[in-house]
Amino acid sequence: MGIVIDHEARRNAIISKSIQLFAEHGYDGVTYQKIADSCGIARTTLYKYFRNKRLIFNYAIGEASRISNQKFRQILNPADTAFTRLDRLMHAVLTLLFERNVMMTVILDYLLAAQRSGTNVERNIRRHTVTFKLILHRLILEGIRNGEFKRMDTRFAVELLYAQLEATILRLTVSQNADFDDLAEHIRQVLRLLQRRDGEGRFTSS
Repeated sequence: MGIVIDHEARRNAIISKSIQLFAEHGYDGVTYQKIADSCGIARTTLYKYFRNKRLIFNYAIGEASRISNQKFRQILNPADTAFTRLDRLMHAVLTLLFERNVMMTVILDYLLAAQRSGTNVERNIRRHTVTFKLILHRLILEGIRNGEFKRMDTRFAVELLYAQLEATILRLTVSQNADFDDLAEHIRQVLRLLQRRDGEGRFTSS
């Protein structure tokens, strides 16, 4: 009787080991052969799952995005207030960044390597962040319209919140001095700044 191979489990193991290699040696410092050796399989076997190193990296990013989007959909209950959903979303993203700090290091190294080679990474960054920024924009605009938030430039508010997450990534990957409770409090303070105070007028559409 032949040996039954769990291909999904092997694929996940390849991704897991590859991410660790990328984190330890940088994207450019990892070869296709090194990935195969780390997984204990031949190059020909690895080729059946991923034809090159870039596909492995892209699959890892895509899988992380898919899982993240599932979590975000679960917390964006339309029955809750805009502020509650925004607060919950920011806390979920912050938690995710801490859980995947190794992945954040790999992504940052990849982007820096791409820039050094003359590749314009702005389009890739925008592609992976546009959906999240649209969600932030929608929640903030909804909060303004129902009187939860002050009247403000929504684009500025989105960038203000997004900057908190960018700072988190830098502290996780470069400074390596990120404290979850400290950063969570910074985000709460920004959210409080957006809230409408008593006596401030509500938004009315023309």
